[in-house]
Order: sequence, then structure tokens, then C-alpha cells
Amino acid sequence: MLCATALSVMLLTGCIDTDYDLGDIDMTVGVGGENINLPSDNTTQDICLNDVLDLGQNNFLKVAQDGNYYIDVIDDNEFVAHMWVNRFTVPNRKYEGTYKINLGDFAPTTNMMKSRKADDDIEFNAPMVDLDFEYNYAAKDITALEYIGVDEGKLSISLSFSNDLKKALSNIKEMRFSFPQCIDCEKAEYKGQTLSLNDANQLVINNVTLTSDVDFVLYIKGINISKTAADGSYMNFTKGQGFTFHGQLNIGVVVKESAVDFDEVAKAKDLSVSGVAELSGMKVTSAKGKFTPTREFGKVGGVALRNIPSFLTEEGCNLDLYDPQLNVDIYSDVPFANIMTGAIVSKDKKGNVITRIDVPEFSYKANGKSVASVRRRKASVAGDTTIVVVPNLCDVIRDLPDSIALIDLVGRGDDSQSASVELGKVYEGRMRLSVASGIALGNDAVVIYKKDYTGWNDEVKDISFVESKDSTYRFGSIKAFCEVENKIPAYLTLRATPVDVRGKDISNDQVEVIVKSVIAASKDGVNPVTTKEEITIVPKNSNALKNFDGIRFTITMKAKNGSSSVAGVRLNAYKQTIKVLNLKVQKNGKIAVDLND
Repeated sequence: MLCATALSVMLLTGCIDTDYDLGDIDMTVGVGGENINLPSDNTTQDICLNDVLDLGQNNFLKVAQDGNYYIDVIDDNEFVAHMWVNRFTVPNRKYEGTYKINLGDFAPTTNMMKSRKADDDIEFNAPMVDLDFEYNYAAKDITALEYIGVDEGKLSISLSFSNDLKKALSNIKEMRFSFPQCIDCEKAEYKGQTLSLNDANQLVINNVTLTSDVDFVLYIKGINISKTAADGSYMNFTKGQGFTFHGQLNIGVVVKESAVDFDEVAKAKDLSVSGVAELSGMKVTSAKGKFTPTREFGKVGGVALRNIPSFLTEEGCNLDLYDPQLNVDIYSDVPFANIMTGAIVSKDKKGNVITRIDVPEFSYKANGKSVASVRRRKASVAGDTTIVVVPNLCDVIRDLPDSIALIDLVGRGDDSQSASVELGKVYEGRMRLSVASGIALGNDAVVIYKKDYTGWNDEVKDISFVESKDSTYRFGSIKAFCEVENKIPAYLTLRATPVDVRGKDISNDQVEVIVKSVIAASKDGVNPVTTKEEITIVPKNSNALKNFDGIRFTITMKAKNGSSSVAGVRLNAYKQTIKVLNLKVQKNGKIAVDLND
């Protein structure tokens, strides 16, 4: 990669000085001296990271318009599940009671006749019947209730008058029925008319004749729960047990004194009103409260990683990303938030689980779209995104499995807040897994890239090395000195292997290529860092280059070198470059060039 230009120039430019040994009969020329002058500029052009990392036809690793590398792959299929809270019916109840009108207390006396007029009102108030009841309902998915809405909730009232009362009282000016104030009343029907209740939850009927019974129906919309109303009525709900209701139906009567026959009152033995109240079975169809129904996502999908680039498949690679993100895009029409549990797994090509990571419990919002972003590191919350931190998340991706999937997903209602629910309605939740993450190396990341620079044999096969006792190496060496300017936020370790004309590695006992230094990393991916580099080709015998055809470079990219780290800096395909500066080539010892041809 980065020193290919140096070695190409070093071996291919006819590096021969003028110190010829003309004593060789076979026209073999011996070349002495050390420094070699290069025939061209000794600085290369910038080499972009994009020129090094070949993405190929992979489906997940991409380059954004600004040049940043990122992972973007999404599951083709949504996971769909349904959730509901069951309807239930509060059974019917029947109540009976008798209300006595003690008209005798108002028999006229001399004093009363002086103080009262015929148009004066006489008023009676008394409880008619207690409406108390209990209903056992051990629902597991309702933890608290504030209100229940009912369908076909009716309280039917029927009043009948005793014969003595009919004789003693010709007309009731006003009958007033007071219902428990915790009941949310819709309307009442009386003699084919629709009547409304006043603000005190009272139904008022005027000008009642006693020749026939008084029958009416009260329609109930719902019942307020937990809070005791001003009149002392209430309905309580206890999770796992059910409901307790307390309240009274009270009656008030207003009559004109002129409507009372006091002679009949004096003879009467029974001045009473008998009442029957029947509460129909109330179908509870809606509720406000806290709910915890559960649902499971039976079909679990995942994202596939296809055509993985070669620089990620070399032995020793470790895709340790600084902050990978697995996003669960969620749509839910459930009116309350939900809590989800599950696991992330990596799978091989046969579908076998390689690695499993349990995901901490997380919640997603009600009624709409949201994202649960599973990350390796904490991040600020943006919009409707929930951050779920899984420090070992990279374990599912570092070895580049065939696919990544969500499994064992179970959701339940989040009862931390109240919500209004339509009971019996099937609500839907949809989820889709995606991986959308910028590429920044973690401390354990290892990216390995190989590149062959070959085709040199025709130029070097006639060069032989002269054995010398004065050289550091027995048959001398050829060295390239340069400075490498690096803008990539990664430490680059260069290993060079000589390659023969068949593309096979040449063993070190024939030719050895030594690279001295690790190329220092740019700290921010913007400002370059310069490293002095030295590459040495060491022949191990006089004819070491006879089959030599080039160099196979293995470049290892790491975010950490010893105690120094540049982890977390985004990789950019175009802005992050390397450049070779001030290239110099030096030979030590003597070589001989065969000029017979």
C-alpha cells in the first residue's frame, strides 16, 4: 500500500551507478557505491483510504456523500404482534326498598292553619335503597383503574304507591331522584321522553299522578373509580381481586298542601312508596388506568451481511466498532407505552447461534413511531429514540456472522403512566431491525488489507548479489527511506512478503523484507502525523532475485498501539489519506547485473 511506490522506484528504475567492473568476460557488470539518485520526484500523491479498502458488492458497508464510512442494512420483514385488554361484564343486581311518606306529621292544627297556606310545599327526603355490591375480577393485565366506560349500562327504577297513599295524595309536584355521584350518567327515559340530569346527578320528574306506577330507566356511561365523590359514593378496584361499589339512591318528594287529603291521612294505615331498582349487567368496553397485557413476537427476523469485503475476512480481523448501533424501528397503535425484553444473536450460514446477548429491559412510546437504539455507549436521547446501552454489543458483529437477529421478544404494557384503552380492541405493534452506524474503530479493532505489487521479475531477474564480509548482511541489502504522512485515524503496521513469479510467497531464507516502524495514527482523522519509515530488502543468496516478482503487503489497521489510542474517530474514504515524502533508496554491498543479452 503506502510504500509500493518506494519499492517500485527502488527496483524498476535501473538503479546503477558508473562504477563498472569491466574485467568480467561474460559482460556481467558489478555495481558499487551506496546512494542511488532517483530519476523522478521523490514524493507520491495522496492515497485515499477509499483506494485501499475495496468495498466490493457488500450490502451493508457504504460511503456517505461526505465520505464517511457507515453501516446501513435493514431487515426486509417486519415483526408483527398484537395486544389487547379483555372486555368484561359486571353482573346485574336487583335492589328493593320501601319509602314511607309520613303525611300524618302534617295534619292541620289550629295554629298550623293560621301559619300555613294551601299553596305551601311539603317536602320529604329519604334514602330509597343502597346500591352496594362487590364483583370479583382477578384480571392480571389491569393494575389500576380510574374510570370504566360501559355499554348498555342501565338502572331501571319502578315505583308503586300504596292504596292509602293514592287516596290521601292526589298529585306529587316534584319527585327528585339522586344517584351516586361517582356514576357517569348519560340520560334517562320516562314515558317516552328523554330527560337529562342536573349537575348534582339528579333526575327531576314533575306533576306525578299516583294512579299509575312511576317507571323510568337511567342510562349509565361509566363509573369513576378510586376517588370518593362528594356524596360519599365510590367504586374501588383492587388488582387481582375486583370491584367494590358503595352508593345510595335517594328520593325527594315535594307536594302542595292543597293536594293532601288530611282526612284520608288520618284513616290511612299505609302511606308508602315501594321501589325496585335493577342494575343491568354492565359491559365494560373502555377504561382509563394502568395496563400490563403481554405479547410475543413469534416470527423473528434479522439482517443479513452479504459479500463481506476481503479486508474484513482475513484471519485475525476483529471488527471491534467503537459504538455500533442496532436500531429497532417501532410502530405501535397501543395507547400506552410498552416494555420490551429480548436478545440479540449472531448466526452462521446454517442458522446456528454463535453469540447471544440479552438486551436490558427498555420501553417504547404509545401511539406512533419510535426507535430503540441498542448501542455500546451512552448517548443523549434524540426525539423519540430510546438509548439501550449494551457494553458487549460488538460481540455479535466482531466476527462478521452471516446474520444478526432479534429473538425471544416479549412486550408488556408499561404501567408507569395512565392511559385510556378500548377494551377488546386488537392493537398492533410492528418492529423492524436495522443496523445504522458510523464506522469508528474500537481499541480491539483489527482490519487487515492485502495487496500484491508484482510483475517486476523481468527487470530484476538478471541482478545477482556479490557476497561481502564488510556488509551488515552477507549479500548486502537495498533500503528505502521515506517519511509517511498519515491522516487516517489508525496505526498502520506494514508486513511485506516477497512473491515469486507463480504468486507464491518466497521464504525468508531466500529474500527477507523488513519494515522498521509502525505508521503513527492521525489523532482526529484530519491533521496528518508523519512517521519516518525504513524498508529493507535482504537477499540471502547471490541469485535471490532470479524468481522474485514483487511484494505482497499485509497492512494491519488498529486504533490502539501500546498505550496510545485513537478509538472513536470516524473513518472517511476521501479525506483521510497517506502520502510518501522524501523517498531515498540506498544499496549496501555490491550487486552484479548480467548484460549478456
